[in-house]
Amino acid sequence: MSNRAAEWTAEAIKSALETTGVKKTHIAEVTGIPYSTLNRKLAGKADFTLGDILAIAEALGVSPATLTPPAMRSTDQDEAAA
Repeated sequence: MSNRAAEWTAEAIKSALETTGVKKTHIAEVTGIPYSTLNRKLAGKADFTLGDILAIAEALGVSPATLTPPAMRSTDQDEAAA
């Protein structure tokens, strides 16, 4: 993931945490991501893996698409071609 994408994802996750009221400690507990690693990733200093994003989205009760940069999402054309 590019640094720009990592930063975008970190901001999206921080926004979702704020919106849902879920604490970082809870995310660390339910996802198995060590708290210090989660903080490093949220600071944009390390990339989130796809597994991280999926686990965090599930823990927050949001779609994984909301945590990924728009360029990584499928479009109607992509879905029609499938």
